[in-house]
Amino acid sequence: MEMGKFRTVFHAEKNKPNSDKRLNFDTLECANCNGYVMVLWSASEYDGRLNDYRILPWPLQINKYPEHWPERIGTYWLQAQRNILDENWDAAAVMARSALQITLRDHQATGNSLK
Repeated sequence: MEMGKFRTVFHAEKNKPNSDKRLNFDTLECANCNGYVMVLWSASEYDGRLNDYRILPWPLQINKYPEHWPERIGTYWLQAQRNILDENWDAAAVMARSALQITLRDHQATGNSLK
């Protein structure tokens, strides 16, 4: 969810009390959708490598589908969405295709392929 082409709109730093660690606060703008996210991050005070980060707003949890969907379709669709988040592209495509196939078959579609 933090992948994309971002540009820094705002950056601020603050020293952590009783430590050499700096806390960083960045507001980033996505070049694709013009959406904004706030990133809170810090580097290790010992070697300068990235210690940890948090992104706001928090990523949406994908744990339910619309109530009017049949359960068989919804469970496949949830799996497709979760695989997209994990960047399992092949698995996401298979699950989305399966959800589409069930939907079409429930509407009396015939044939051996989605085409």
